[in-house]
Amino acid sequence: DLRRAFASQRAALAIGIAVTVLFAGAVVFGLNATHGMPLAPRKTMQAAFQNLNGLVVGDDVRIASTRVGYVDEIRVEQGQAVAVLKIDDEDVPIFRNASAANASVGARSALGQKFVDLNPGTPETGELVEGALIPERVTQGAQEVSELFNVFDDPTRLATGTALRELGGGMAGRERDLHDSLRAAPQMLPDLGVVSRSLATREGRDLTGLLRSADSLTSRFQNRQRELADLTKQLDSSLNALSVDGGKPVEDALEQAPGTLRSARDALNALNPPLADTEAAGAALRPGAEGLGAATSDLRGVLREGVPPLKKVPGVARTAEPAVTELTGVMKDARPVAAQLVDTANRAATPLSVLAPYSGEIANYFTAASGALSHGDSAGNWLRLYLVPRVESVSGTVPVQDPTVSRNPYPRPGQAAQDSARAPIEGGPR
Repeated sequence: DLRRAFASQRAALAIGIAVTVLFAGAVVFGLNATHGMPLAPRKTMQAAFQNLNGLVVGDDVRIASTRVGYVDEIRVEQGQAVAVLKIDDEDVPIFRNASAANASVGARSALGQKFVDLNPGTPETGELVEGALIPERVTQGAQEVSELFNVFDDPTRLATGTALRELGGGMAGRERDLHDSLRAAPQMLPDLGVVSRSLATREGRDLTGLLRSADSLTSRFQNRQRELADLTKQLDSSLNALSVDGGKPVEDALEQAPGTLRSARDALNALNPPLADTEAAGAALRPGAEGLGAATSDLRGVLREGVPPLKKVPGVARTAEPAVTELTGVMKDARPVAAQLVDTANRAATPLSVLAPYSGEIANYFTAASGALSHGDSAGNWLRLYLVPRVESVSGTVPVQDPTVSRNPYPRPGQAAQDSARAPIEGGPR
């Protein structure tokens, strides 16, 4: 029995020792599980940082948000913090591209846990050797939100805190909307990037103007929350009306919109020439319209004063009606004479064109003749003829020109008067 009891105690002791060893192994395995499989081969590399900001031994090393290793050691070398990184898989490629192979310390959770975000670089530069150091010039330290707020002054921090509290209050109960927004974010972010680049042009002056306009607009909405609420309800009713039949009417209208817009464009293009003509006509009518406007008072006076004479027009018309009737017959009888007059005028055009240059002399002749015929004597004779002997009575028969007489048998138009003025003897023949 003693032998049997002693064997039973030895078996219990062996089981206890085995359980203790297994428990200790499980604890050791659990404590080292964050570092990957124990005794597994790992690749070692180093990264220098200017600011670690809470990075501690055991924090993750990640590539594209996937854990590939952990921080094995942190030390200070030559005035800079150096983190020794252990890569679990030796086959994970890390290249020597110093400009691309950079590491940054990022926040792993809201509790302040950190990790090293590693960019492996590009293959054309060659693989990074075991234990190589990524220099500080291609690494970045973590940025804390509290440190970012330190760059603002007190009023700005206070306003930012108020804005965040208001945002939190506004987001309360909007989990579904926030979920939908986050689900649509991947499609919205590229457009948001384009909008951000557009707003950043001209050193942000456009964005500044937009914010000032928005501030002015919101100030006008102050104390008008009730009106805005009513407007929102009306907008909801309008949108519900548009969504009737699954938005089919709106869809049909949008499908027809391109053709309608093209037709409208053609119609507007066709209107350009008439509008140009209208503009020209308006420009031509403008002086007359201005003159009519200036003469409005005179025209009003004429119309007002013209009423009495116009009332007499019917009586005058009745009185003139017999004469007009008789004149109609006269004009009918004179119609054949008109053709003869036209023919006579056409035939007289040639002699009249020849006599036209002598119109002055002809007029003087008839004026002198009229003067001669208008004076008579006491006996009632209106024309007296006198025989006045002159030198020409004798010299005219002698083939010698009288030197005292200036005579031009074919004077030019207006020349006769000049020859008469230049006669050597005053009162000589003209």
